[in-house]
Amino acid sequence: MATITGTLNFTVGNNTPVATTTQDIKPASVVAVSSSNPAMTQTGELRRLTYPTSSFAPLIYESNPDVYTNFNTSPMDRRPRALVQATLQDNIMIGWQGVSRDVAITERWNGSTRESRMTLSMFLALQDYYNNPPTNGTYITWEPRDRTSKKYNIVIESLTLSVTGSAGQGAGDFEFDYLVTRHGYVAGTVQLVFRIIGEV
Repeated sequence: MATITGTLNFTVGNNTPVATTTQDIKPASVVAVSSSNPAMTQTGELRRLTYPTSSFAPLIYESNPDVYTNFNTSPMDRRPRALVQATLQDNIMIGWQGVSRDVAITERWNGSTRESRMTLSMFLALQDYYNNPPTNGTYITWEPRDRTSKKYNIVIESLTLSVTGSAGQGAGDFEFDYLVTRHGYVAGTVQLVFRIIGEV
Protein backbone atom coordinates (compact mmCIF):
# COMPACT_ATOMS: atom_id res chain seq x y z
CA MET A 1 0.00 0.00 0.00
CA ALA A 2 1.40 3.41 -1.01
CA THR A 3 1.70 6.23 1.56
CA ILE A 4 1.30 9.81 0.39
CA THR A 5 3.17 12.43 2.37
CA GLY A 6 3.40 16.17 1.93
CA THR A 7 4.88 19.21 3.61
CA LEU A 8 3.78 22.85 3.73
CA ASN A 9 5.78 25.76 5.06
CA PHE A 10 3.98 28.87 6.24
CA THR A 11 4.74 31.87 8.43
CA VAL A 12 2.79 32.04 11.68
CA GLY A 13 3.50 35.68 12.34
CA ASN A 14 5.75 38.52 11.45
CA ASN A 15 8.26 39.05 14.24
CA THR A 16 9.46 42.44 13.07
CA PRO A 17 9.06 45.21 15.68
CA VAL A 18 5.86 47.26 15.51
CA ALA A 19 6.41 50.97 15.01
CA THR A 20 4.91 53.06 17.83
CA THR A 21 4.22 56.75 17.88
CA THR A 22 4.23 59.02 20.90
CA GLN A 23 3.07 62.55 21.15
CA ASP A 24 3.89 65.06 23.84
CA ILE A 25 1.00 67.28 24.76
CA LYS A 26 0.76 69.64 27.65
CA PRO A 27 -2.10 71.55 29.22
CA ALA A 28 -1.86 75.18 28.16
CA SER A 29 -1.02 77.61 30.91
CA VAL A 30 -3.52 80.35 31.67
CA VAL A 31 -2.46 83.79 32.79
CA ALA A 32 -4.67 85.10 35.58
CA VAL A 33 -5.41 88.79 35.35
CA SER A 34 -6.42 90.60 38.48
CA SER A 35 -8.07 93.98 38.70
CA SER A 36 -8.35 96.60 41.42
CA ASN A 37 -11.90 97.28 40.24
CA PRO A 38 -14.21 94.56 41.66
CA ALA A 39 -16.98 95.53 39.24
CA MET A 40 -14.83 94.52 36.27
CA THR A 41 -13.66 91.08 37.35
CA GLN A 42 -13.84 88.61 40.18
CA THR A 43 -10.49 86.85 39.94
CA GLY A 44 -10.59 83.09 40.27
CA GLU A 45 -14.32 82.64 39.60
CA LEU A 46 -15.12 79.99 37.01
CA ARG A 47 -18.08 80.20 34.67
CA ARG A 48 -20.95 77.76 35.07
CA LEU A 49 -23.74 76.15 33.04
CA THR A 50 -26.84 74.74 34.74
CA TYR A 51 -29.35 72.45 33.05
CA PRO A 52 -32.99 73.19 33.95
CA THR A 53 -33.67 69.62 35.10
CA SER A 54 -31.66 67.02 37.00
CA SER A 55 -30.73 65.25 33.73
CA PHE A 56 -27.24 66.76 33.86
CA ALA A 57 -25.23 68.04 36.80
CA PRO A 58 -24.27 71.74 36.87
CA LEU A 59 -21.13 72.20 34.78
CA ILE A 60 -18.42 74.39 36.29
CA TYR A 61 -15.76 75.21 33.71
CA GLU A 62 -12.28 73.81 34.35
CA SER A 63 -10.93 77.12 33.07
CA ASN A 64 -12.55 80.23 31.66
CA PRO A 65 -12.31 80.70 27.87
CA ASP A 66 -9.31 82.43 26.32
CA VAL A 67 -11.48 84.51 24.00
CA TYR A 68 -15.14 85.47 24.23
CA THR A 69 -17.25 87.82 22.12
CA ASN A 70 -20.14 90.23 22.71
CA PHE A 71 -19.89 90.21 26.50
CA ASN A 72 -18.05 92.18 29.17
CA THR A 73 -20.04 92.67 32.35
CA SER A 74 -23.27 92.58 30.32
CA PRO A 75 -24.27 91.75 26.72
CA MET A 76 -22.57 94.26 24.42
CA ASP A 77 -24.64 93.88 21.26
CA ARG A 78 -28.09 94.76 22.60
CA ARG A 79 -28.70 97.90 20.58
CA PRO A 80 -31.65 99.43 18.71
CA ARG A 81 -32.13 97.99 15.24
CA ALA A 82 -33.35 99.78 12.12
CA LEU A 83 -34.49 98.73 8.66
CA VAL A 84 -35.27 100.84 5.60
CA GLN A 85 -38.19 99.47 3.59
CA ALA A 86 -39.29 100.74 0.17
CA THR A 87 -42.98 101.63 -0.27
CA LEU A 88 -44.93 102.66 -3.38
CA GLN A 89 -44.24 106.36 -2.83
CA ASP A 90 -41.23 106.59 -0.52
CA ASN A 91 -38.91 104.77 1.85
CA ILE A 92 -39.98 104.10 5.40
CA MET A 93 -37.64 103.61 8.35
CA ILE A 94 -38.66 100.80 10.70
CA GLY A 95 -36.99 100.71 14.11
CA TRP A 96 -37.26 98.52 17.16
CA GLN A 97 -35.46 98.27 20.46
CA GLY A 98 -32.76 95.63 20.67
CA VAL A 99 -33.37 92.85 23.17
CA SER A 100 -31.17 90.33 24.92
CA ARG A 101 -32.09 87.51 22.57
CA ASP A 102 -30.33 89.41 19.76
CA VAL A 103 -26.95 88.71 21.35
CA ALA A 104 -24.84 85.69 20.34
CA ILE A 105 -21.87 84.86 22.58
CA THR A 106 -18.82 82.86 21.49
CA GLU A 107 -16.48 81.26 24.03
CA ARG A 108 -13.22 79.83 22.68
CA TRP A 109 -10.49 77.81 24.35
CA ASN A 110 -7.39 78.11 22.13
CA GLY A 111 -5.39 74.91 21.86
CA SER A 112 -3.17 73.40 19.19
CA THR A 113 -2.00 70.00 17.99
CA ARG A 114 0.50 69.96 20.87
CA GLU A 115 -1.39 71.89 23.51
CA SER A 116 -4.66 71.17 25.30
CA ARG A 117 -6.95 73.67 26.96
CA MET A 118 -9.61 71.16 28.00
CA THR A 119 -9.94 67.65 29.36
CA LEU A 120 -11.94 65.07 27.47
CA SER A 121 -14.45 64.80 30.34
CA MET A 122 -15.14 68.56 30.23
CA PHE A 123 -15.65 68.46 26.46
CA LEU A 124 -18.02 65.49 26.70
CA ALA A 125 -20.00 67.31 29.41
CA LEU A 126 -20.31 70.33 27.07
CA GLN A 127 -21.40 67.96 24.31
CA ASP A 128 -24.15 66.55 26.56
CA TYR A 129 -25.51 70.08 27.05
CA TYR A 130 -25.24 70.76 23.30
CA ASN A 131 -26.88 67.50 22.19
CA ASN A 132 -29.81 67.78 24.62
CA PRO A 133 -31.47 71.19 24.29
CA PRO A 134 -34.14 71.73 26.96
CA THR A 135 -37.79 71.72 25.91
CA ASN A 136 -41.09 73.19 27.08
CA GLY A 137 -39.87 76.77 27.35
CA THR A 138 -36.98 76.00 29.70
CA TYR A 139 -33.41 77.12 29.17
CA ILE A 140 -29.84 76.38 30.19
CA THR A 141 -28.53 79.00 32.63
CA TRP A 142 -25.12 80.59 31.98
CA GLU A 143 -23.24 82.29 34.81
CA PRO A 144 -20.16 84.31 33.72
CA ARG A 145 -19.00 84.56 37.34
CA ASP A 146 -15.59 85.96 36.40
CA ARG A 147 -17.32 89.08 34.99
CA THR A 148 -20.62 89.57 36.83
CA SER A 149 -22.97 88.03 39.36
CA LYS A 150 -25.85 88.06 36.84
CA LYS A 151 -27.26 84.89 35.28
CA TYR A 152 -28.63 84.46 31.76
CA ASN A 153 -30.92 81.98 30.02
CA ILE A 154 -29.25 80.72 26.85
CA VAL A 155 -29.75 78.47 23.83
CA ILE A 156 -26.59 76.69 22.61
CA GLU A 157 -26.20 77.08 18.84
CA SER A 158 -22.97 75.16 18.15
CA LEU A 159 -20.04 73.33 19.69
CA THR A 160 -16.90 72.56 17.68
CA LEU A 161 -13.54 70.93 18.28
CA SER A 162 -10.82 71.51 15.69
CA VAL A 163 -7.27 70.19 15.68
CA THR A 164 -6.42 71.41 12.18
CA GLY A 165 -8.77 74.37 11.86
CA SER A 166 -11.13 72.63 9.42
CA ALA A 167 -13.74 71.29 11.85
CA GLY A 168 -16.93 73.07 12.68
CA GLN A 169 -18.01 75.50 9.99
CA GLY A 170 -21.51 75.12 11.40
CA ALA A 171 -21.56 71.38 10.69
CA GLY A 172 -20.95 70.31 14.28
CA ASP A 173 -17.84 68.30 13.38
CA PHE A 174 -15.44 67.14 16.08
CA GLU A 175 -11.78 66.33 15.34
CA PHE A 176 -10.18 64.08 17.94
CA ASP A 177 -6.50 63.25 18.23
CA TYR A 178 -6.40 59.55 19.09
CA LEU A 179 -3.30 59.61 21.27
CA VAL A 180 -4.37 62.71 23.17
CA THR A 181 -7.87 61.45 23.95
CA ARG A 182 -6.40 58.19 25.25
CA HIS A 183 -4.75 60.27 27.96
CA GLY A 184 -7.92 62.18 28.85
CA TYR A 185 -7.43 65.44 26.94
CA VAL A 186 -8.61 67.02 23.70
CA ALA A 187 -6.15 68.79 21.42
CA GLY A 188 -6.99 71.83 19.35
CA THR A 189 -9.50 74.64 19.76
CA VAL A 190 -12.90 74.23 21.40
CA GLN A 191 -15.59 76.78 20.52
CA LEU A 192 -19.01 77.14 22.12
CA VAL A 193 -21.58 79.50 20.56
CA PHE A 194 -24.86 80.33 22.29
CA ARG A 195 -27.55 82.99 22.24
CA ILE A 196 -28.72 84.92 25.28
CA ILE A 197 -32.49 84.73 25.61
CA GLY A 198 -32.79 86.92 28.68
CA GLU A 199 -31.55 87.66 32.16
CA VAL A 200 -32.68 85.34 34.95
